[in-house]
Amino acid sequence: MIFLILILLILGSLGYMFKLNHDLLVNKDNILRSMAALDAMIIKKNLALLDIVSFCQDTMTKDSTLIKDILALRHEVTEIKPKIVNAPARYQKQAELDKKIKLFLNAFDKYPELGKNAGFQSNLQKFVEIEQNFQEKVDFYNICVDKLNKSIHSFPSSIIAEMAQTKEPPPKYDK
Repeated sequence: MIFLILILLILGSLGYMFKLNHDLLVNKDNILRSMAALDAMIIKKNLALLDIVSFCQDTMTKDSTLIKDILALRHEVTEIKPKIVNAPARYQKQAELDKKIKLFLNAFDKYPELGKNAGFQSNLQKFVEIEQNFQEKVDFYNICVDKLNKSIHSFPSSIIAEMAQTKEPPPKYDK
């Protein structure tokens, strides 16, 4: 009877360790998938931004410095390759760009002629939809980072993470 209980305990412990390893692998995979989705949305968002800026450059003369800053930051973001090692720098630059974009979007009220332009309104609507999708991807990415951090830093899964030489995930995306 004791032998049977001992075997069940060993099998249960092994099963639990396999589950922890599986969870760690799933969390690592989710990070990679969420990073790929986030990078794809960054590319899509920054392309849609060009469409909006092209309509605004001639009209928004008072905010030409803001437009130049946006274009410069956009260029810096696109120059950083979407790789895991580049994620912190890429996401930091994109967060800077996002702050400028908010200022840019708020400046539209000063230019009533933009509200009358159907092409601009169409591109703005597309950009808003992309922005909503982008925020969903950011939320999912941040959740994945939290889960992997928990797997890496909580006992006993931290032992498995150390044995598997699991690296720290990139930092969360600051909104």
